Amino acid sequence: MCHLILALPVLGLAAFWLWSMPVAIAVYAGIFLLSLSLYYFIFLAMRRPVVTGTEAILQGTGKVIEVHGHRVRVRVQSEIWNAESLDKLRAGDRVSIMGVNGLVLRVRRLSGGRNANIASAVSR
Repeated sequence: MCHLILALPVLGLAAFWLWSMPVAIAVYAGIFLLSLSLYYFIFLAMRRPVVTGTEAILQGTGKVIEVHGHRVRVRVQSEIWNAESLDKLRAGDRVSIMGVNGLVLRVRRLSGGRNANIASAVSR
């Protein structure tokens, strides 16, 4: 379906076979302007940053809720995720998300530990 939108100017050329030249030019100009406006909004939508899914939480921060050995539960963007870490973590520690493996986050402790400020982590 999206390819039909991109091909509108080419498909609009059929107007020259169906109608007289002045009518076909007017119809084609409308199709062409519509296509340009659609291309503009498509371009803007493609340049927007990712705001959902695993791509949005990568390189983000979270807070440790529970610890069970190397397995921990982390709150990230108001969601609770299972995570694993090679660092020694305690409840309340701030962590940085390094990767995602299925539904398990790979995290590491932020320097500064329990009192780390999220704003300082974001500026890095």
